[in-house]
Amino acid sequence: MDSIGGIMMQKTNEKKALVITGLNKKLLPLFPEITNKKEEELLIATSFGTIITNPYDCTVRNMMMAVYAENIKEIYLIGEKDSKEHKVDGDEIVSKIKDAGISNKTIETIEYIDVAGNNLSSWLAGKQDVKQIITENVELIKSHPLLPKTLSVHGFIVNAETGEWEAVE
Repeated sequence: MDSIGGIMMQKTNEKKALVITGLNKKLLPLFPEITNKKEEELLIATSFGTIITNPYDCTVRNMMMAVYAENIKEIYLIGEKDSKEHKVDGDEIVSKIKDAGISNKTIETIEYIDVAGNNLSSWLAGKQDVKQIITENVELIKSHPLLPKTLSVHGFIVNAETGEWEAVE
């Protein structure tokens, strides 16, 4: 597989579906079953926690590029049940940022100008409920003004340990 802009691409012209998922590679073998597509028909985009932070973030940009450049007709958001990616301690990450030499003044400035929603720790932690994340992301994609209304968008939660998965309505 090749990777372009965070999207793992297969060398074929049959790509018709985009999967946006977390970082756990254990889920990859389940995608053909979940999507009812052959592996060569899938583009895989990974993101820490399958989180879209706003309608014009890099994940959405990469999604748009795939939709229009690769003729994507379906998008699958596949989150992992009980993923460590959804249990991030924002305060711990901020502490590590400070340990890396980033000043309190820089953090305060970022919070003041509302780059991270006025609270860097909360922004870093993100939402913790994978079902809520997938549901909101499906709605965001379906209602995005720059994506075709004919695009099918589906959400799923997968248990990496058992291989079981469920659709998110």
